[in-house]
Amino acid sequence: MDEEVVVESDGDVLDTDTEDMKSRQPNFESDDLGHTDTGSPVSRTENTSQEEIIRTLRMVREDVGQICELSAEEEKIVEAFFLALLRLMKPLARAIPVDTSALPRELGGIKGANIIPEGNLIVLYDDGRMESIDLRNEASRDLMVEIIRNVMPKFNDLIAELRAKIESRMGLLASITGELQNIAEAFSSAVG
Repeated sequence: MDEEVVVESDGDVLDTDTEDMKSRQPNFESDDLGHTDTGSPVSRTENTSQEEIIRTLRMVREDVGQICELSAEEEKIVEAFFLALLRLMKPLARAIPVDTSALPRELGGIKGANIIPEGNLIVLYDDGRMESIDLRNEASRDLMVEIIRNVMPKFNDLIAELRAKIESRMGLLASITGELQNIAEAFSSAVG
């Protein structure tokens, strides 16, 4: 069983192992009415309640540990996401527009917003102010998720547009190149 050590404010060390704590508790003898020799009533529900509280606190401690682990993992994933976004977005666009309806009302009146490859949301307010919100910050994670949901279909459209543009250039260049090769071959034969 795991054993924890707690230091009290006066510097004394307490062992919080449950079994050890139970063995240190005074053992009051009780009479048939449930009274101890100190005159205070002892209730089984109080003992059960104490055990439930300890069980609950252990679950809370476990949840807090998991939250710490998840937060560390989330940080790594967010960094990897924005590195990938930066690498993919740079050749496609300097910014991708974000629908103002995807932004929280708490931001106020917004005229427009764009996400840039570095992971910032650039917000232009109705009153002319401009703000840059770093979506990599932990405080902005919920906003980041909403922005990603809004922007990913647009990102897909940018990639499809780029593919179509390259295919169109290739088609034009292929047909011109074929004709130029024919002309060059005919010219070489004629000139000799």
